[in-house]
Amino acid sequence: MAMLDPVTVEITAPVDPDRAFALFSGDFGKWWPIASHSLSKEKCTGLEMRPGLGGKIIETAQGIAPVIWGEIEIWLPGEQLSFTWHPGWDAGDYTRISVTFDQNRFGHCEIRLVHWEWENLGEIATPIRDSYVTGWPYVFGQCFANYLRKPA
Repeated sequence: MAMLDPVTVEITAPVDPDRAFALFSGDFGKWWPIASHSLSKEKCTGLEMRPGLGGKIIETAQGIAPVIWGEIEIWLPGEQLSFTWHPGWDAGDYTRISVTFDQNRFGHCEIRLVHWEWENLGEIATPIRDSYVTGWPYVFGQCFANYLRKPA
């Protein structure tokens, strides 16, 4: 299978990198559009990113066992966060996501999400990647960006 290009989305927000990192990870279930982008939709009772190396991203729902979406591989507060990504898939069929946080010369945070390793998904890699080409600009580029801009 040919290598598929990463999906990359960048946003800039008027917060410092430490705050952006804390809101991305600590408030994951608050900014994530659970109603449209969760496995259990209306039955979803929560989505959280447990902090630290080896921490998990977990969806909980009424009457359904918790589902692990991924595991944190890099945890550098205010700098970088990387994790495997397999929401609803077999854990061996993961992709990877890296989010970096950099302060620009204007004091704003430039946040870059890169999603790659699509080849791990085999035959379904291209259609899954295609869904994220439109999905990440909405989830990260709009939902998370809007959350960052809300008054503290």
